[in-house]
Amino acid sequence: MGRRKIKMEMVQDMNTRQVTFSKRRTGLFKKASELATLCNAEIGIVVFSPGGKPFSYGKPDLDSVAERFLREYDDDDDSDSGDEQGRGRTRPKLKKMSERLDKLNLEIEAEKKRGEKAQEKLESAGDGRFKKSIEALTLEELNEYKDKLETVHDRIEGDASRIQASSSLVILSNDKS
Repeated sequence: MGRRKIKMEMVQDMNTRQVTFSKRRTGLFKKASELATLCNAEIGIVVFSPGGKPFSYGKPDLDSVAERFLREYDDDDDSDSGDEQGRGRTRPKLKKMSERLDKLNLEIEAEKKRGEKAQEKLESAGDGRFKKSIEALTLEELNEYKDKLETVHDRIEGDASRIQASSSLVILSNDKS
């Protein structure tokens, strides 16, 4: 039958999402391996599954690629500082990490506010169906409620994964300093 074009949007079904992740991860790692072999490139990839499990690929290995990346990053910071005793090297790095932490804290606060607004919106939704006990809801209302909960759950999972990946990068950069 041949391949068909898949529309690029988040897969809603959790089981299908996990299968898609596994297949795409394998393809991504294969392409990275081919690129490294053909171009003699050093490659490092870290991917977090929808369940939050980390997967990595590196050629020659992920640790050496990460160390080289951080060393190159540190060299960029060193060129900005003119302090002979080395204290100037940590200041720009600490400043960048502090700015990143502040940005993450702002994102967390924004998500909290968004969650509060969503809760208020859900509570004030139309005819008050969701204020009833679950036993009093019809099958259609239960399915609608389930869909809304899954949507919120998926959004929260995505945000948590993004924040976890960001914090992992911050921790990695802290470990190397």
